[in-house]
Amino acid sequence: MSVKLGGLLAGIKRAVVDAHRSVAEQHMEELAQYFMPAPGQKADLQFPDGQWEARSVIMQVPHEASRNGQVSMERREVHVPLITLLPLRSHAIERVELLTTLDFSLAPPLPDAVARGEADLPPEITVNLGHKGPHSAEVKIVVHAADLPPGYARLVGAYEKVLNAQLPT
Repeated sequence: MSVKLGGLLAGIKRAVVDAHRSVAEQHMEELAQYFMPAPGQKADLQFPDGQWEARSVIMQVPHEASRNGQVSMERREVHVPLITLLPLRSHAIERVELLTTLDFSLAPPLPDAVARGEADLPPEITVNLGHKGPHSAEVKIVVHAADLPPGYARLVGAYEKVLNAQLPT
């Protein structure tokens, strides 16, 4: 199968971008389960548009209370955001690797500078995928993903602070 080298690289890039878009959608779906529309918002509101409130559970937390010199254990209600109770899953593409053999024998005549190795190959060079011949080379293309958005961790951290502020000291 013959393809243009630039087209092959563009196809790989497009596949990685589509995969990252899918990962971003998975993150939004996961975050959406921890929130509900705020009062007054439309019922068909799509996350993250509009205003949202964190889903939470009420837990009874014991704490010591001192009244008139008497120390006793009392229970205090704490609203715990669900997002602070469950571990965050990271749907991240760490790296993409493609290893293939390309036969450059189908390439058109190259300019002198390219033939001498003084210039890069033009992206319109035609290559034959998977064919081993006298002009073939094994090519490994590695793409690393970007880090997760820092806002994701900050969001959970903010709700952990809300939770900690409710806990007795």
